[in-house]
Amino acid sequence: MIRIVLLLLALLVSSCQSIKTPNGESTDNGTAELVQRHLDLAVGYLRNRDYQRAKEKLAKALDIDPKNADVHATYGLVFQLEGETDIAEEYFKKAVKYGPQSAQIRNSYGAFLFSEKRFQEAVEQLSKASEDRFYPNRPMVFENLGVAYNRIREPEKAEYAFMRATQLNPQQPRALIELGDIRFGERNYVESRDYYSRYTEVGPSTAKSLWLCVRLGRIFQDNNQEASCSEALEGIFPGSEEYQQYKESI
Repeated sequence: MIRIVLLLLALLVSSCQSIKTPNGESTDNGTAELVQRHLDLAVGYLRNRDYQRAKEKLAKALDIDPKNADVHATYGLVFQLEGETDIAEEYFKKAVKYGPQSAQIRNSYGAFLFSEKRFQEAVEQLSKASEDRFYPNRPMVFENLGVAYNRIREPEKAEYAFMRATQLNPQQPRALIELGDIRFGERNYVESRDYYSRYTEVGPSTAKSLWLCVRLGRIFQDNNQEASCSEALEGIFPGSEEYQQYKESI
């Protein structure tokens, strides 16, 4: 989870919009720079897992700009890492309140809700995030949205979200392997193989990708592929659901 939160943090900081005062007007450059400096320092401490110092810097930023959405969202990430989920959610809600148009903040909040297994609520936040056509990380939002739709058993919407992710970024890893798995289930093996091949160029071996590799090896009678992927699946992911499916298929 820490890796995911830090990734969200990097995306949040990179997408920070102009800093606002409590009245919603842009601050003067000096004040804006001071808030940004505190936020940058907080992010540095957070990456080093020095959560207390991170919170101290965020507190100073809020003293200057109490309604800064990005600072509230970063607070949410800090408390999420500390396991203080109730407090984390309070800050995420404030971030959404003060920055309702921020796709990144909604994406971060959606990821938090997903981690809490509140999948329907995650879908709602991610859907809103996906509406921002100028958000540079929109492919990732659609990818996350597809995963969330799968969890609430809406496969058609999940497939659409994954397709949108790959339309916006043909190298979106999770979306590629998910579409490969979907096409295999539809017995569209050629297209499934194409998605799998594209995934291997941009993504790591996962239990899902290796299990798809095994099944494609069988379909296309590639014994070497089937053997190498089944060996990797057993060696790397022996406790996975995919490995259990593999054993049952032997």
